Amino acid sequence: MTRGRVEVRDGFLVLLAALWCTDRTNVLPLVLLAAAVHEGGHLLVLHLSGGRLHRLTLTCCGAVLHCALPEGRFARAAVCLAGPAASFALTALAQACGWYRLAGASVLLGAFNLLPLPPLDGGMVLEHLCAGGAATVRAALALLSAVGLFCCGLWLLRAGGGCWLLLIGMLIGVKSAKNLANSVNMM
Repeated sequence: MTRGRVEVRDGFLVLLAALWCTDRTNVLPLVLLAAAVHEGGHLLVLHLSGGRLHRLTLTCCGAVLHCALPEGRFARAAVCLAGPAASFALTALAQACGWYRLAGASVLLGAFNLLPLPPLDGGMVLEHLCAGGAATVRAALALLSAVGLFCCGLWLLRAGGGCWLLLIGMLIGVKSAKNLANSVNMM
């Protein structure tokens, strides 16, 4: 489903419905607000740095900005870091206002996106700053992050915290492996 510059994939709707059905603590609206602020940070810096948004796609793995990035690797890295920065700014504001659940959702979203996995902001920052080089180092960092995410997901599942981190970790790990395989094959 596409409306203007926003495309919503079926996987996003299925995940949203599953989360809504299992959300006993009403945290989903807080996570969605934190995600909107996060993406707004990307969009603001993209606009300020001379980039241009083509389309925003909502998938089961999160939001994907299809855009013309600004020139220069530091400007591109700044666009990637703007999302986590907006998340941490929202965390500070929410904490100051006593909205601790919103602060928690926002800090988790910002920290998660800083993992050096290529589809996430941290992985994209490394890719831009390394100008596509250091593929072995980026692959090793991504592998360690994916294994860590998988182990945290298993621990959380075993502790009774649910399977969502494990599922998200597996989805992002597969996407990361595909991205890294493509980048290594291109060399």
